[in-house]
Amino acid sequence: MPGRCVVVGSVNTDVVVSVPRFAVAGETIAARDARIVGGGKGANQAVGVARWGVPVALVAALGDDPFSEARRAELVADRVDVGAVRRVPGLGGLALIEIDVHGENRIVIAPGSNGALDAGWVREQFEVLRIGRGDVVCVQLEIPLEAVGAALQCGRGAGAWCLLNATPWTKEAEHLLANCDVLVVNRLEAYQVAGLASSDPLDRVAETLASRVSTVFVTLGVQGAICVAQGTRWRCAAPSVAVVDTTAAGDAFVAAVAAGLIEGLEWPSILQRAVWAGSLAVQRFGAQPSLPEKWEIERALAERPLLVERW
Repeated sequence: MPGRCVVVGSVNTDVVVSVPRFAVAGETIAARDARIVGGGKGANQAVGVARWGVPVALVAALGDDPFSEARRAELVADRVDVGAVRRVPGLGGLALIEIDVHGENRIVIAPGSNGALDAGWVREQFEVLRIGRGDVVCVQLEIPLEAVGAALQCGRGAGAWCLLNATPWTKEAEHLLANCDVLVVNRLEAYQVAGLASSDPLDRVAETLASRVSTVFVTLGVQGAICVAQGTRWRCAAPSVAVVDTTAAGDAFVAAVAAGLIEGLEWPSILQRAVWAGSLAVQRFGAQPSLPEKWEIERALAERPLLVERW
């Protein structure tokens, strides 16, 4: 029987403004438009997995404000199990996002209720969810590290795949790698986690990470992504697409990896699907609104197959 994905992470309300360029200190500029959409890496990845048609539960903390109510309703509409979402007094997480004309972003996050997601709640919910072999536990670093650690420990103890999207990286998260089966990072985070200088070649960075975690994915933006697993390295180039908003590209990639693990796919196939997922996401505005459905990725792969090669 296919497994399911349990995502432990943040839920945010994203206030997104489109700007002609990023302002300098002390400057006021006019935005072209503004929108309010669902975000937060935990919620984004849970929605991304659900759109693959994979059963997914979210362990998170929401506030009691109207924004939090709207985020919960959106998760339910996307078929995410929210039974393990804790409700606490006060505001939910809030992200202020600027998008420039090139699709690049600047983000400031106020954690809000995400800071109330503690290790005790995570352990309690994992007992209720009865995680086991064939399942995937997916975590990021926008919540307290104690909660991340508890999720990885519970997942490892139950024999589930433990996937860590190590962003935003902090040295205090170093110990979490010990309970991680799959690590997903972008280029900058790869160098940070490996503890190497930006002048070091990428293959050395990837091998350093793979010596600590059995499987590593590094996203490279317009250059695609790489995967190192079981002593073998693969690289997949990204398709050429029109970039609108890069906000949730990484979350789409992670969701594709998690879904591929549950479906039992080989690493090159997972890499190929994940690169297309991120490439579809950057062509749309917003975080959760940009996350693709499984059929869209399968159609894209059929029409424009991506080359996965060893390197």
